[in-house]
Amino acid sequence: MIARWTIAGFVLWLAITLSFRFVGERFFQDGFGGVSWLFMTAPIVMFALTYLLLKLLKVDPSDRAEAASIFAVPGLLIGIYEINSFHAVFPNLSPALGKEFAALMFACYAGVIISGIVSSRLQQLEKTP
Repeated sequence: MIARWTIAGFVLWLAITLSFRFVGERFFQDGFGGVSWLFMTAPIVMFALTYLLLKLLKVDPSDRAEAASIFAVPGLLIGIYEINSFHAVFPNLSPALGKEFAALMFACYAGVIISGIVSSRLQQLEKTP
C-alpha cells in the first residue's frame, strides 16, 4: 500500500507542478481573481479528489488516513525544491508569487491529509448502530 500511494502521490504532484510550469500564468496571478480563487478552490478540490480516490480504490477505512498522508509526502518533498527554486522552476510566474505558492501548496497538502482522516471517521460512523 505504501509504494502504491507514494507513486500515485508523486505522479499527481508532478502533474500539478508541470501544469503550473506550463499554464500556471493563466490562473496564478497577482491581485483579485488569481491567487484568491485558487486559495478558495484548490484545497477543496484536493480534498474531494483524495476522498474519491480512497473510495474508488476501496482502501480499507482503517488505512485511509495513512494512505492520504503517504499520498501527500511526495508533494511535500517536491514542494521543498519548488519553493526553494521558485524562479527557476516557474519562470512563467512572477517571483513575487513564491510565498503565495508555498502557502497554497501546504493548504492542498492539508486538504489531502484531512480528507483521509474524514473518510476514515465517516466510515466508522456509518458502521456504528
